[in-house]
Amino acid sequence: MAFFVFFFVAGVARAATSCEADLSGDGVCDPYSVTALEEDGTVLRVTINVGGSDKSVSGEFELGNGGLSAGYLSGDFSLLLDFYTRNTNLTKYSFRWDAIRQDWILYKKSTWLEPGRDEKYTLEREKAPVEASFPQQFDVERVVCCTLFSQFSNGGPNFKFLSDSERLVEIRKDFQYILKNLSQGEKGSLFYSVDEAGEKIKRNIPQDFVYELTLIVSDENVGALNDYAYYLYRNHDNVLAAMLLREIHKKFPERVVAILNLADAYWDIGMKSDACPLYSEYVEKMTKNGKGARIPQSAKSRVICN
Repeated sequence: MAFFVFFFVAGVARAATSCEADLSGDGVCDPYSVTALEEDGTVLRVTINVGGSDKSVSGEFELGNGGLSAGYLSGDFSLLLDFYTRNTNLTKYSFRWDAIRQDWILYKKSTWLEPGRDEKYTLEREKAPVEASFPQQFDVERVVCCTLFSQFSNGGPNFKFLSDSERLVEIRKDFQYILKNLSQGEKGSLFYSVDEAGEKIKRNIPQDFVYELTLIVSDENVGALNDYAYYLYRNHDNVLAAMLLREIHKKFPERVVAILNLADAYWDIGMKSDACPLYSEYVEKMTKNGKGARIPQSAKSRVICN
């Protein structure tokens, strides 16, 4: 199960020849190149030319087979460190453009486990259990300002992390991006971008970002987060939808629509034994509330699983 699309594979140095990414979020392409410092080495120098200027910034990172990936929020990009195809442990640095410093700032370090990458599953030695589809053991830290992209060389700079309360403040700031664009619906800019030919391309939703959203579920935002999770489900990002929906259901067990949404996500993932009790709970609550006529037939048929 591949979650990342990279613009570079280690061992092949190349420069971007077209506008692969607007990394600073200003609408201008930011060309870049990636070069191995030693033959067959895993330490790579990433050089980004700031679009519309003669300025460039470089950083050195041990990426393995990883590379640069455009970020989900405007002005962001990320790098996976020491990344290899079947590694189950992932570490990601996320950078964000700072117009004043004319450089990208490290704002997040994320680590997590993806059991489904284990070679015993990817090489089809064993059938992967359903739970292997879910990213696990997240450790997502927000970084104290300001560590610049251009400061990464010879092992990289030292940096500190924000406190838990400060981290939540930053997550809520990023959540505003969802609020701003949610009204566009399941086919809007939160889920699709447009290429140079004008064709819509499905966007890659970062797992660590969805994990962070589970940390801020509250009375004030549960409706918007539920809608976002539903749109994830509608776009077949069922695992990410389930991650968010089960936290919503945990904190708001009486929220009937979340029960149905989570049941549907589980069902499509193949977790029927988890989905069936939720369908039963949903049907019971809807009937009790006098809304039995609005229960979808699919939910009724899935109350009892064989």
